[in-house]
Amino acid sequence: MATFRLATRGSTLAMIQARLAVEALAGRYPEHEFILVPLATHGDRQPRLRLADSPREGVFVKDLEQALLDGRAELAVHSAKDLPTLPTPGLVLAGFLERADARDVLIARPPSTLAQLPPGSRLGTGSPRRAAQIAAIRPDLRAVEIRGNVDTRLRRLAEGAVDALILAAAGLERLGRLGEAHELLPFEVMLPAPGQGALAIQGVVGTEAAELAAGIDHRDTSRAVRAERLLLRSLGGGCLSAVGAYAVVAGDELVLDAVVLGDGGGRVLRARARGVDDAEVVRQVTATLDAAGSVRLLRPPAAAGPLTGLRVMVTRSDDQAASLIRALEAEGATTVACPVIAIEPIDVGAGRLAALDGYDWVVFTSANGVDQLLAQLQRADRVFPIHIKVAAIGPQTAARLRDRGLDPALVPARFIAEELADALAAAMTPHARILLARAAGARDVLPDRLREAGGRVDVLELYRAVPPAGLGQRLAENLDRVDMITFTSSSTVAHFADAIDRPLPGRVAIACIGPITAQTARDRGMRVDIIAQEYTTRGLVEAIVRSRTPISA
Repeated sequence: MATFRLATRGSTLAMIQARLAVEALAGRYPEHEFILVPLATHGDRQPRLRLADSPREGVFVKDLEQALLDGRAELAVHSAKDLPTLPTPGLVLAGFLERADARDVLIARPPSTLAQLPPGSRLGTGSPRRAAQIAAIRPDLRAVEIRGNVDTRLRRLAEGAVDALILAAAGLERLGRLGEAHELLPFEVMLPAPGQGALAIQGVVGTEAAELAAGIDHRDTSRAVRAERLLLRSLGGGCLSAVGAYAVVAGDELVLDAVVLGDGGGRVLRARARGVDDAEVVRQVTATLDAAGSVRLLRPPAAAGPLTGLRVMVTRSDDQAASLIRALEAEGATTVACPVIAIEPIDVGAGRLAALDGYDWVVFTSANGVDQLLAQLQRADRVFPIHIKVAAIGPQTAARLRDRGLDPALVPARFIAEELADALAAAMTPHARILLARAAGARDVLPDRLREAGGRVDVLELYRAVPPAGLGQRLAENLDRVDMITFTSSSTVAHFADAIDRPLPGRVAIACIGPITAQTARDRGMRVDIIAQEYTTRGLVEAIVRSRTPISA
């Protein structure tokens, strides 16, 4: 019998919800044991923190994710509505339990419906989405920030701190307290947060635990929640945005409703679409809301920075884009995520993995290479040999190695293949055996230089960077919305150039992470305006900021 640990928040409701996951897993896999590991999250440790003012998404999630990454748990159970918009590299939302009632409810003292609340009543909620939707139909009510678990909120209501509360029906139902609600708010009045009412089970990519969670996935719930999350991501919002979305599966079709609201409910944008292609349904809803001005509502100009007003396209793959998006938005930019590459793993086979023991060095040229090699080793029930030294091309690849328990022995001063080759040639012993873990089709400058220096080099191609389906159409839809396009590798340049069918607008600037990427862009006929001096996400953002900062006389 194998034991699998499920990380969860330690609140009463979270524990009840996590036990639902344990029961589902134990019922499906009686040969295994599933136990709970309660943890305190950032949101739990900061009970006075206003969620709308939180500097990051996922205040109830990140600590559970870290437990997965550092091996303290094999699975984590989340309320799907709390999940950050962008996925966490190395982790996967493996399964969803069947969704409970996704509606919100009103509880009032004295008992009342929303329509019956007296003008000026104080309505307790910590959600911008709820506050804005209520303000849209009852602007005479006053939203009051309230935090804490259900018991705490109900106690505050009984004490008179507020006159009414809005809570999720699913949480009350799981606590056995739904009977205390005075009104179930219909979707026409209150669309839920994306994922509300659903429980997500997260695991590490490629693990047995993630496969077990996938085995209890409720297909319709998974389809609906993934569409809602994709919509939120497409709009550029986050789990704390004033966005409501609800999808249902009707036969083969997905029906998706969405609302985007301005602060105070002064503007309300609604859209609906249905169809058998979920991505197309999301695209239609996004296009309708974008055309109505959703970007201005979701990205208010309050947080001014040096990049305020700049609309930047991020072309990195989905699992690599998050850090660049966050860094740009922290400087005030509006980002448009349009990944031009997707990662397609290459199975290298058990023989190549078994031969790993014979190398002195393994060289990684990307975080994707780290993820892919370690995932294949894990699936083969093998571990990375402790005697092998590891080299990383730059700090982001080095950070991924450290996250996975490997400490790089070498990171060059400049983060390009030529510099890495020179640094490793100086550090290695004569005739050292070197394995280069990389993408298919990468430049051969690194293995060629290492061989010239006396190294015995083998190349292990672990993945391909391929263009995502429908790339040309997405680029056509987004090019006129942006002022700048960022490229972080030659692959992003090549796939972008292959997918567009018209010249770039002259007003659109091109920013590249380094000289190799910039040269590829020039070779494809692009005018390069910005090249980072430090070949990292941070360096790219700093270069963009410098380009927008006037030089003092």
